[in-house]
Amino acid sequence: MLTSLLLTAAISLPVINPFVENSSYPVSHHNPAQTDSTPVDGPRIGKQLTLDDAKYVPVLWCSAPTYKHANGETIVIASTPLGLVKIRATGEDFTMVSNVPYPGREDVHAEGTDEAIMDVMANIDEHRREKNDIRLLLNSWYMYYKLNVNTRTMPSGSYAVIDMDGYHYATFDRQNIVKSFDNNDVDAPLLPIAHRNVFEQLPPEIAADLSPSEGFSTDYKGLMGIAMTYDGHLALASAGAVIVLDRDLEVKDWVIFPGERVENSIAVDENNGIYVVTSQNMHKLVWTGTKLSQENNDGAWKSPYEHMPEGVAKERGAASHGSGTTPSLLGFGEDADKLVIISDGSPDGANIVAFWRDEIPADFEQKPNTLSRRIADQIPMTFGSGTTVEASPVTYGNGVIVIDSTYPEPGPMPGDLISSAFLAGTTRAAPRGLQKYEWLSDENRFVTSWSIAGVDNTDWMPPAVSHANGLVYIANKTDDVYEYFAADWETGEIKATWQFPDDSVIWNTWGGITVFLEDGDFLLGGFFAVKRFDTGDLR
Repeated sequence: MLTSLLLTAAISLPVINPFVENSSYPVSHHNPAQTDSTPVDGPRIGKQLTLDDAKYVPVLWCSAPTYKHANGETIVIASTPLGLVKIRATGEDFTMVSNVPYPGREDVHAEGTDEAIMDVMANIDEHRREKNDIRLLLNSWYMYYKLNVNTRTMPSGSYAVIDMDGYHYATFDRQNIVKSFDNNDVDAPLLPIAHRNVFEQLPPEIAADLSPSEGFSTDYKGLMGIAMTYDGHLALASAGAVIVLDRDLEVKDWVIFPGERVENSIAVDENNGIYVVTSQNMHKLVWTGTKLSQENNDGAWKSPYEHMPEGVAKERGAASHGSGTTPSLLGFGEDADKLVIISDGSPDGANIVAFWRDEIPADFEQKPNTLSRRIADQIPMTFGSGTTVEASPVTYGNGVIVIDSTYPEPGPMPGDLISSAFLAGTTRAAPRGLQKYEWLSDENRFVTSWSIAGVDNTDWMPPAVSHANGLVYIANKTDDVYEYFAADWETGEIKATWQFPDDSVIWNTWGGITVFLEDGDFLLGGFFAVKRFDTGDLR
């Protein structure tokens, strides 16, 4: 542990964005660089967690709750498909303060009661325990009907950001953005104070192409990710576009990608470079303060990468048509190689791909079998052919961790991720395997560092690495019991494990991101509840 702590002390970190709330989790993926690295000193001593160690608030689904501080209080905000949930998390507390619908979604919100959510969960629990594949599948789909959600509304609130003044921003129904506030009063409800249909602010012909379809459409159009630029603007990723707004929700500029899909969130650097991966290309755009530029003279660029033919990825249980990952930045400080990392969509199995973020070194020669000189290197995943990666890469120092996200036996309906989330690792095979790579800056190449073959990645949960203790925290499932374990970032040696209280699916973290409160407690989303696990004293 001492060696890891000494190494972490010398690693440069992303520049703090002054327009983002000063907490350890104000934006999805921890910071604008989307590194999934945290300053929180997480727990170090493993334990079988009990019901007394767990507090939860029922929700339909939450990817990762953000939080802020106000007047000595800690306020957790969970944006969900049904609305916005505010939780007081000061000290050992974890009490819901308010649960409000998105504007215009009051009727659906009223149907998503705690009782309805727990009823769906109880039916899934019953058939998971029986290992009844068909009944488990049908009861997973029952969630759509019982809670009145569909593929258009389900992604609402997937990504969020809290600004420096405590305002919370999220998208809903794939076309709207909502700004919410509670006057930074822990006892006041978090209420929407403004919302806009983003596409109505665009030219009609562009809006028609970007807008989502109604109901159970599988076109996946509409708004996806959200980030904050370093001059305080909002950057939204839409399927086929990036759109910049001010914090009054007025559109300032946009760039469209004809024929290309955007299916993940975006990263931002301290010079307002905006990194977005489409189904075909890795793009760097530059927000100049007045326009969103694609010009080389402003530092923007694009590069192709390997991707699968239309339809092949869906057959393999993937969520995306090209890369499944939000871009993650690697390399900070004057002397570091500055890269942006994704996984590609190679039909032979995913590669981890690094692109030069800024100028390509003058003496750099294009690597064999790469599609562009912009690609600094690419290295294949080691878990077999056909591998896809949906959880974003974790970057820290010169290291990168990725998990295998391929469902070997996905649900029968292409694009339906809910069934795979509950069948995998229970009645069907789970995606398994985690790999760490190391960037050798003197040689401009990746090498494999260490791997853990057996980790169960059913929940598509990116790990998180702590700057404070040199541990990386990894979601897993053993005999249908959800858990986390901590491994040494440098060696991969497993140091501690936390098994969740029982075999209920309430403890799942599907589609989430690993988050800690600042006392070291796990703060996790997933289907059915936002959870706080009392691990802060386990150091």
